[in-house]
Amino acid sequence: MSAPRHRLALLAWAAAVVASTLVHDPVVLTAALLLALLVSGTGRLALAGRAVRAVAAILLLISAGYVGMSMFSGTLETGVLMRFNLRVLLIAVLTAWMLREVRLVLALSGWPAAQRWLLIVQAQITLFRRLAQDYRLARRSRSTVAPTLRQRYLGVSSLTLAALDKAVHNAETVTQALRARGALDE
Repeated sequence: MSAPRHRLALLAWAAAVVASTLVHDPVVLTAALLLALLVSGTGRLALAGRAVRAVAAILLLISAGYVGMSMFSGTLETGVLMRFNLRVLLIAVLTAWMLREVRLVLALSGWPAAQRWLLIVQAQITLFRRLAQDYRLARRSRSTVAPTLRQRYLGVSSLTLAALDKAVHNAETVTQALRARGALDE
């Protein structure tokens, strides 16, 4: 696929995401979700699984909070909860599909500033994936038994602290490098 086709696909994704926020009928949202999965081609189950894994914990937490507050106030609106969950799932499926099909570097080829920011984001993603993998492997190599829930929480908190430290350091480094090259003078 050429750069204009990638750009067109990126714009179509953006339009679909905006359109999904304007729809409030659960039937239409469900139909759009099923249509997106149907049109996505081969690997649609893997695509759906990837999208669900990306948002399941957040949806569960927000839904539980909403149900809890609704029980406290005595006004449970299942339609609101259904619309919210369907909309987030639809956007997650559309985004997973776009990330699978669109090469963002080609889609942003006409905008050098956007390409620079994309490169920074991709570098940060790679860095944090490596950091998480290092922590996971280090924890596994130091213990012969499965960690307890408390140990897992401690591991996640230390990983979060390390990621935050690295993010602050990298943000300062990247900002200094961009400023030295005049990239932030636009």
